[in-house]
Amino acid sequence: MPTRVSSASGACRSRSPRRSGRAASSTATRWTSSVGRSIVSSSTFGDATARRVVLVSDRRLVGQAIAAALKAQGFLPAVLEWPERRRMMVYRRQLDLTGARVGLVMCDLRTPDLLRDVELLVSWRPVRWLVLTDSPVGARWGTVLSAGAVGVLPTSTTTAGLNVALRETLAGRSPTPDSVRTRAVRAWENVADEQRDLIRRMELLTHREYEVLGFLYDGIGVKAIAEASGVAEATVRSQVKSLRRKLGAESQLAAVAMYRRSLDVFPRSRS
Repeated sequence: MPTRVSSASGACRSRSPRRSGRAASSTATRWTSSVGRSIVSSSTFGDATARRVVLVSDRRLVGQAIAAALKAQGFLPAVLEWPERRRMMVYRRQLDLTGARVGLVMCDLRTPDLLRDVELLVSWRPVRWLVLTDSPVGARWGTVLSAGAVGVLPTSTTTAGLNVALRETLAGRSPTPDSVRTRAVRAWENVADEQRDLIRRMELLTHREYEVLGFLYDGIGVKAIAEASGVAEATVRSQVKSLRRKLGAESQLAAVAMYRRSLDVFPRSRS
């Protein structure tokens, strides 16, 4: 059975809980052991500029393993940390310094803030961006494609398939089948205007604010959230006040109701 791209499920950035070292090591092992299975020869490459690829992942070990696998196939990968929105201009300069013409983002797009980060990344030119995600084909795929991603593929893609997809992306061709692209973009376009506006508001929240809102939706009070998080109750109240302001919610109850409606596009993962 072909080796497949390791799942990005569970997180895609440093703000969310990280996997155990054992899990990350397992991911890295699956990647590095698959290097020899690629069906595309590195001799098909052109000059060094054409072979540069920037890889964005919050999993340092996994990112390095993927970079090693790509390097063995003739690519010249550069691994960058996940971007912080308040330092986007600095990040953009770091991206420019890589000289890469193709970018690879691994993210499961499970929350609005992650989706927004990926939208910002794939809109940057002249890099051509390919996104690997655990999210099923649907509105979230359509969102990043509409934002400028050349292609979106599932993390079940084989190493050989990723090799080919990157070269297709470099050539300006989308590795995402036309029928899938059309279905995904249509799914995003079919999201009701009211729902679309709600998602855009949700994208303004920080990961922590979205997490707190989820706790409130679960019926957990501010005091309990503070105790479980190891922070002062005043800190959580400040976060609730901030998320309400960003959502334009008059009350905590109204904010929770908005969260419930957002689950149509961002269903909660089940352990």
